[in-house]
Amino acid sequence: MSVMVVIRFPVAHSAVVEWASKNGELLAPIIKLFDKHGRISHRAVTSDMEFLDFDEWPSAEAYAAFKAEAGPYIDKFEEAFGHRSTDTVYKTVE
Repeated sequence: MSVMVVIRFPVAHSAVVEWASKNGELLAPIIKLFDKHGRISHRAVTSDMEFLDFDEWPSAEAYAAFKAEAGPYIDKFEEAFGHRSTDTVYKTVE
């Protein structure tokens, strides 16, 4: 059964988009790992103060494998903003 992962990052999405436009090489490895570990879907919502990612994964194990491999890249991304994200894994229900 797939899982939905909600990632909360306390930075305005517009700031992330601006940073990403100048630092794409730091995000490229993370994007490749999405595919490698089978991310099913992605949605994002934002406010002036934070953004939330909603990512569907085939399983909690697939997400854990992604996070373990992507961790060093995610750390660099978060260090650029001086904030850590939080994530919560939810089981999907029909």
